[in-house]
Amino acid sequence: MKITIVAFEGCMTSAVFGQMDAFAIAAYIAGRREDSSWNSHDVRIATPDGDPVRGYGGHLIEPHCALSSAGDSDVVLIPPIFNDIEQTLAQERGLVAWLTSFPANSTLLASTCTGAFLLAEAGVLDGRRVTTNPAFSALFEQRYPAVRLALDERLVDDHMVICAGATTAYLNLAIHVIDRLAGHDLAVSTAKALSIDRHPESQRPYFMFIAPRDHGDEKILQLQNWIEVHHQKPIGLEEMTDAAAMSVRNLNRRFLSATGLSPQQYLRRVRIETAKRLLEGRAIAVDRVAEQVGYRDTRAFIRAFGAVAGLSPGEYRRRFRALPNISSP
Repeated sequence: MKITIVAFEGCMTSAVFGQMDAFAIAAYIAGRREDSSWNSHDVRIATPDGDPVRGYGGHLIEPHCALSSAGDSDVVLIPPIFNDIEQTLAQERGLVAWLTSFPANSTLLASTCTGAFLLAEAGVLDGRRVTTNPAFSALFEQRYPAVRLALDERLVDDHMVICAGATTAYLNLAIHVIDRLAGHDLAVSTAKALSIDRHPESQRPYFMFIAPRDHGDEKILQLQNWIEVHHQKPIGLEEMTDAAAMSVRNLNRRFLSATGLSPQQYLRRVRIETAKRLLEGRAIAVDRVAEQVGYRDTRAFIRAFGAVAGLSPGEYRRRFRALPNISSP
Protein backbone atom coordinates (compact mmCIF):
# COMPACT_ATOMS: atom_id res chain seq x y z
CA MET A 1 0.00 0.00 0.00
CA LYS A 2 1.07 3.56 -0.65
CA ILE A 3 1.06 5.78 2.45
CA THR A 4 1.29 9.49 1.72
CA ILE A 5 2.15 12.00 4.42
CA VAL A 6 1.20 15.46 3.19
CA ALA A 7 3.35 18.48 4.04
CA PHE A 8 2.50 22.12 3.39
CA GLU A 9 3.71 25.56 4.42
CA GLY A 10 3.37 26.03 8.18
CA CYS A 11 2.48 22.43 9.00
CA MET A 12 3.79 20.73 12.14
CA THR A 13 7.22 19.53 11.04
CA SER A 14 7.62 16.94 13.78
CA ALA A 15 4.32 15.31 12.81
CA VAL A 16 5.58 14.71 9.26
CA PHE A 17 8.95 13.29 10.28
CA GLY A 18 7.60 11.65 13.45
CA GLN A 19 5.17 9.54 11.44
CA MET A 20 7.91 8.72 8.93
CA ASP A 21 10.03 7.54 11.87
CA ALA A 22 7.17 5.50 13.37
CA PHE A 23 6.62 3.66 10.07
CA ALA A 24 10.39 3.13 9.66
CA ILE A 25 10.53 1.61 13.16
CA ALA A 26 7.63 -0.68 12.28
CA ALA A 27 9.49 -1.77 9.13
CA TYR A 28 12.66 -2.41 11.14
CA ILE A 29 10.85 -4.50 13.76
CA ALA A 30 9.01 -6.47 11.08
CA GLY A 31 12.30 -7.10 9.26
CA ARG A 32 14.06 -8.35 12.39
CA ARG A 33 11.21 -10.76 13.01
CA GLU A 34 11.08 -11.89 9.38
CA ASP A 35 7.48 -10.67 9.47
CA SER A 36 6.22 -9.77 5.99
CA SER A 37 3.24 -7.72 7.23
CA TRP A 38 4.93 -4.40 6.47
CA ASN A 39 6.87 -5.37 3.31
CA SER A 40 4.33 -4.09 0.83
CA HIS A 41 3.92 -0.61 2.32
CA ASP A 42 5.59 2.35 0.64
CA VAL A 43 5.77 5.57 2.70
CA ARG A 44 6.34 8.96 1.06
CA ILE A 45 6.01 12.68 1.68
CA ALA A 46 4.05 14.77 -0.82
CA THR A 47 3.76 18.56 -1.07
CA PRO A 48 1.26 20.56 -3.13
CA ASP A 49 3.66 21.28 -6.01
CA GLY A 50 6.41 18.77 -5.33
CA ASP A 51 8.67 21.54 -4.05
CA PRO A 52 10.22 21.72 -0.58
CA VAL A 53 8.06 23.51 2.01
CA ARG A 54 8.85 25.19 5.30
CA GLY A 55 7.12 23.69 8.27
CA TYR A 56 6.26 25.79 11.29
CA GLY A 57 9.47 27.19 12.73
CA GLY A 58 11.10 27.39 9.31
CA HIS A 59 12.23 23.77 9.07
CA LEU A 60 12.65 22.52 5.51
CA ILE A 61 10.66 19.48 4.40
CA GLU A 62 11.88 17.78 1.22
CA PRO A 63 9.13 15.76 -0.50
CA HIS A 64 9.30 12.61 -2.54
CA CYS A 65 6.63 13.81 -4.95
CA ALA A 66 3.84 16.30 -5.68
CA LEU A 67 0.22 15.69 -4.79
CA SER A 68 -0.49 15.24 -8.48
CA SER A 69 1.73 12.14 -8.42
CA ALA A 70 0.10 10.76 -5.28
CA GLY A 71 -3.37 10.10 -6.59
CA ASP A 72 -2.74 6.38 -6.14
CA SER A 73 -2.47 6.75 -2.36
CA ASP A 74 -4.12 4.09 -0.22
CA VAL A 75 -3.56 6.08 2.98
CA VAL A 76 -3.26 9.87 3.32
CA LEU A 77 -2.10 11.51 6.54
CA ILE A 78 -2.63 15.25 7.14
CA PRO A 79 -0.46 16.90 9.83
CA PRO A 80 -1.56 19.78 12.07
CA ILE A 81 -1.82 23.32 10.73
CA PHE A 82 0.47 25.47 12.87
CA ASN A 83 0.15 28.71 10.88
CA ASP A 84 -3.07 30.73 10.92
CA ILE A 85 -5.82 28.20 10.16
CA GLU A 86 -8.07 30.32 7.96
CA GLN A 87 -5.16 31.72 5.98
CA THR A 88 -3.82 28.19 5.44
CA LEU A 89 -7.22 26.96 4.22
CA ALA A 90 -7.28 29.81 1.71
CA GLN A 91 -3.69 29.15 0.60
CA GLU A 92 -4.09 25.38 0.29
CA ARG A 93 -7.11 25.24 -2.02
CA GLY A 94 -5.18 22.86 -4.26
CA LEU A 95 -4.65 20.44 -1.37
CA VAL A 96 -8.34 20.67 -0.45
CA ALA A 97 -9.32 19.95 -4.07
CA TRP A 98 -6.92 16.97 -4.11
CA LEU A 99 -8.55 15.56 -0.98
CA THR A 100 -11.97 16.05 -2.54
CA SER A 101 -10.89 14.09 -5.63
CA PHE A 102 -10.74 10.72 -3.85
CA PRO A 103 -13.91 8.67 -4.35
CA ALA A 104 -15.80 7.95 -1.15
CA ASN A 105 -14.36 5.02 0.86
CA SER A 106 -11.55 4.45 -1.67
CA THR A 107 -8.68 5.82 0.41
CA LEU A 108 -8.04 5.91 4.15
CA LEU A 109 -7.93 9.64 5.00
CA ALA A 110 -6.56 10.68 8.39
CA SER A 111 -5.65 13.88 10.19
CA THR A 112 -4.00 15.00 13.39
CA CYS A 113 -5.06 18.02 15.43
CA THR A 114 -5.96 21.03 13.23
CA GLY A 115 -5.26 18.99 10.13
CA ALA A 116 -8.93 18.02 10.51
CA PHE A 117 -9.81 21.49 9.16
CA LEU A 118 -8.41 20.45 5.77
CA LEU A 119 -10.46 17.24 5.70
CA ALA A 120 -13.54 19.18 6.79
CA GLU A 121 -12.94 21.85 4.16
CA ALA A 122 -12.93 19.08 1.55
CA GLY A 123 -16.31 17.85 2.82
CA VAL A 124 -14.81 14.53 3.91
CA LEU A 125 -16.03 14.87 7.51
CA ASP A 126 -19.66 15.88 6.92
CA GLY A 127 -21.97 13.82 9.12
CA ARG A 128 -19.05 12.09 10.81
CA ARG A 129 -17.95 12.01 14.43
CA VAL A 130 -14.39 13.34 14.71
CA THR A 131 -11.87 14.87 17.09
CA THR A 132 -9.39 17.73 16.79
CA ASN A 133 -7.56 20.22 19.00
CA PRO A 134 -10.08 21.50 21.60
CA ALA A 135 -8.48 24.95 21.55
CA PHE A 136 -9.90 25.47 18.05
CA SER A 137 -13.27 23.79 18.55
CA ALA A 138 -15.30 27.02 18.38
CA LEU A 139 -13.86 27.91 14.97
CA PHE A 140 -14.32 24.32 13.79
CA GLU A 141 -17.98 24.23 14.85
CA GLN A 142 -18.61 27.62 13.26
CA ARG A 143 -17.15 26.55 9.90
CA TYR A 144 -18.39 22.95 9.83
CA PRO A 145 -21.76 22.57 11.61
CA ALA A 146 -22.40 19.25 9.83
CA VAL A 147 -19.48 17.60 11.65
CA ARG A 148 -19.91 16.11 15.14
CA LEU A 149 -17.00 16.81 17.49
CA ALA A 150 -15.94 14.29 20.14
CA LEU A 151 -13.28 16.42 21.79
CA ASP A 152 -12.72 14.13 24.77
CA GLU A 153 -11.35 11.41 22.52
CA ARG A 154 -7.75 11.36 21.40
CA LEU A 155 -8.51 9.24 18.36
CA VAL A 156 -11.75 8.56 16.47
CA ASP A 157 -11.81 5.83 13.80
CA ASP A 158 -14.80 6.08 11.46
CA HIS A 159 -13.85 3.32 9.03
CA MET A 160 -12.14 5.14 6.13
CA VAL A 161 -11.65 8.40 8.02
CA ILE A 162 -9.54 8.67 11.17
CA CYS A 163 -9.02 11.83 13.22
CA ALA A 164 -6.47 12.15 16.02
CA GLY A 165 -6.55 14.85 18.68
CA ALA A 166 -4.15 17.59 19.64
CA THR A 167 -0.52 17.89 18.42
CA THR A 168 1.44 14.81 19.60
CA ALA A 169 -1.49 12.52 18.82
CA TYR A 170 0.22 12.09 15.44
CA LEU A 171 2.14 9.18 16.99
CA ASN A 172 -1.07 7.59 18.26
CA LEU A 173 -2.42 7.92 14.73
CA ALA A 174 0.69 6.30 13.23
CA ILE A 175 0.39 3.36 15.62
CA HIS A 176 -3.30 3.02 14.79
CA VAL A 177 -2.54 2.98 11.06
CA ILE A 178 0.11 0.30 11.63
CA ASP A 179 -2.52 -1.75 13.44
CA ARG A 180 -4.99 -1.29 10.57
CA LEU A 181 -2.43 -2.24 7.90
CA ALA A 182 -0.19 -4.81 9.60
CA GLY A 183 -1.91 -6.04 12.70
CA HIS A 184 -2.03 -5.61 16.43
CA ASP A 185 1.26 -7.32 17.25
CA LEU A 186 3.40 -5.00 15.14
CA ALA A 187 1.44 -1.97 16.36
CA VAL A 188 2.05 -2.88 20.01
CA SER A 189 5.75 -3.52 19.40
CA THR A 190 6.13 -0.15 17.64
CA ALA A 191 4.24 1.61 20.43
CA LYS A 192 6.59 0.06 22.97
CA ALA A 193 9.61 1.17 20.94
CA LEU A 194 8.21 4.72 20.98
CA SER A 195 7.23 4.51 24.69
CA ILE A 196 3.62 5.45 24.06
CA ASP A 197 0.35 3.81 25.05
CA ARG A 198 -1.34 1.69 22.42
CA HIS A 199 -4.77 2.90 23.53
CA PRO A 200 -4.56 6.64 24.23
CA GLU A 201 -6.64 8.03 27.07
CA SER A 202 -9.03 10.96 26.89
CA GLN A 203 -7.41 14.24 25.92
CA ARG A 204 -9.61 16.14 28.39
CA PRO A 205 -6.82 16.48 31.01
CA TYR A 206 -4.85 18.47 28.43
CA PHE A 207 -7.62 20.97 27.68
CA MET A 208 -6.54 24.56 28.29
CA PHE A 209 -9.32 27.07 28.90
CA ILE A 210 -8.61 30.26 26.98
CA ALA A 211 -11.40 32.71 27.70
CA PRO A 212 -12.81 34.36 24.56
CA ARG A 213 -12.31 38.11 24.75
CA ASP A 214 -12.67 39.29 21.18
CA HIS A 215 -16.47 39.09 21.09
CA GLY A 216 -17.03 42.86 21.21
CA ASP A 217 -19.49 42.92 24.13
CA GLU A 218 -17.90 45.35 26.56
CA LYS A 219 -20.30 44.64 29.44
CA ILE A 220 -19.71 40.89 29.20
CA LEU A 221 -15.95 41.49 29.06
CA GLN A 222 -16.22 43.56 32.24
CA LEU A 223 -18.12 40.73 33.92
CA GLN A 224 -15.49 38.21 32.78
CA ASN A 225 -12.86 40.35 34.48
CA TRP A 226 -15.03 40.60 37.59
CA ILE A 227 -15.46 36.80 37.74
CA GLU A 228 -11.72 36.26 37.39
CA VAL A 229 -11.06 38.64 40.28
CA HIS A 230 -13.82 37.32 42.57
CA HIS A 231 -14.01 33.62 41.67
CA GLN A 232 -12.55 32.57 45.04
CA LYS A 233 -15.61 34.04 46.81
CA PRO A 234 -18.97 32.23 47.19
CA ILE A 235 -20.59 33.98 44.24
CA GLY A 236 -23.54 32.78 42.22
CA LEU A 237 -25.87 34.01 39.50
CA GLU A 238 -27.42 36.71 41.71
CA GLU A 239 -24.04 38.28 42.45
CA MET A 240 -23.11 38.13 38.74
CA THR A 241 -26.34 39.82 37.64
CA ASP A 242 -25.76 42.54 40.22
CA ALA A 243 -22.18 43.03 39.03
CA ALA A 244 -23.31 43.24 35.39
CA ALA A 245 -26.41 45.32 36.16
CA MET A 246 -28.49 43.03 33.93
CA SER A 247 -31.53 40.83 34.31
CA VAL A 248 -30.93 37.10 34.57
CA ARG A 249 -32.45 36.51 31.13
CA ASN A 250 -30.42 39.23 29.45
CA LEU A 251 -27.20 38.17 31.16
CA ASN A 252 -27.61 34.51 30.20
CA ARG A 253 -28.42 35.39 26.58
CA ARG A 254 -25.56 37.85 26.11
CA PHE A 255 -22.97 35.81 28.02
CA LEU A 256 -23.72 32.65 26.06
CA SER A 257 -23.63 34.56 22.77
CA ALA A 258 -20.27 36.17 23.63
CA THR A 259 -18.39 33.26 25.21
CA GLY A 260 -20.25 30.07 24.26
CA LEU A 261 -20.77 29.36 27.97
CA SER A 262 -23.36 30.27 30.57
CA PRO A 263 -22.13 32.55 33.41
CA GLN A 264 -22.15 29.58 35.80
CA GLN A 265 -20.17 27.41 33.36
CA TYR A 266 -17.66 30.22 32.87
CA LEU A 267 -17.24 30.63 36.64
CA ARG A 268 -16.63 26.90 37.00
CA ARG A 269 -14.03 26.89 34.20
CA VAL A 270 -12.18 29.83 35.78
CA ARG A 271 -12.18 28.10 39.16
CA ILE A 272 -11.00 24.76 37.78
CA GLU A 273 -8.22 26.36 35.69
CA THR A 274 -6.99 28.17 38.81
CA ALA A 275 -7.14 24.90 40.73
CA LYS A 276 -5.03 23.22 38.04
CA ARG A 277 -2.30 25.83 38.47
CA LEU A 278 -2.34 25.29 42.23
CA LEU A 279 -2.15 21.51 41.87
CA GLU A 280 0.71 21.78 39.37
CA GLY A 281 2.75 23.90 41.78
CA ARG A 282 2.86 23.83 45.52
CA ALA A 283 1.91 20.77 47.59
CA ILE A 284 -1.40 22.12 48.88
CA ALA A 285 -4.06 19.80 50.33
CA VAL A 286 -7.06 19.30 48.04
CA ASP A 287 -9.47 20.83 50.56
CA ARG A 288 -7.31 23.96 50.70
CA VAL A 289 -7.22 24.12 46.89
CA ALA A 290 -11.02 23.84 46.87
CA GLU A 291 -11.31 26.68 49.37
CA GLN A 292 -8.91 28.93 47.46
CA VAL A 293 -10.97 28.64 44.25
CA GLY A 294 -14.36 29.29 45.85
CA TYR A 295 -15.64 25.85 46.85
CA ARG A 296 -16.75 25.40 50.44
CA ASP A 297 -17.61 21.73 49.86
CA THR A 298 -14.55 19.65 48.92
CA ARG A 299 -16.70 16.86 47.48
CA ALA A 300 -18.46 19.33 45.18
CA PHE A 301 -15.04 20.60 44.07
CA ILE A 302 -13.79 17.07 43.32
CA ARG A 303 -16.93 16.36 41.24
CA ALA A 304 -16.59 19.63 39.33
CA PHE A 305 -12.88 19.08 38.74
CA GLY A 306 -13.46 15.58 37.39
CA ALA A 307 -16.23 16.79 35.08
CA VAL A 308 -13.93 19.40 33.53
CA ALA A 309 -10.49 17.75 33.68
CA GLY A 310 -11.41 14.08 33.33
CA LEU A 311 -9.25 13.24 36.35
CA SER A 312 -9.55 13.61 40.09
CA PRO A 313 -7.49 16.45 41.62
CA GLY A 314 -5.07 13.88 43.06
CA GLU A 315 -4.61 12.14 39.70
CA TYR A 316 -4.14 15.48 37.98
CA ARG A 317 -1.45 16.48 40.50
CA ARG A 318 0.44 13.20 40.01
CA ARG A 319 0.46 13.70 36.25
CA PHE A 320 1.32 17.40 36.06
CA ARG A 321 3.03 18.36 39.31
CA ALA A 322 6.28 20.28 39.26
CA LEU A 323 9.48 18.33 39.74
CA PRO A 324 11.19 18.84 43.10
CA ASN A 325 14.09 21.27 43.11
CA ILE A 326 17.44 19.48 42.89
CA SER A 327 20.41 21.43 44.16
CA SER A 328 23.49 21.49 42.00
CA PRO A 329 26.45 19.53 43.44
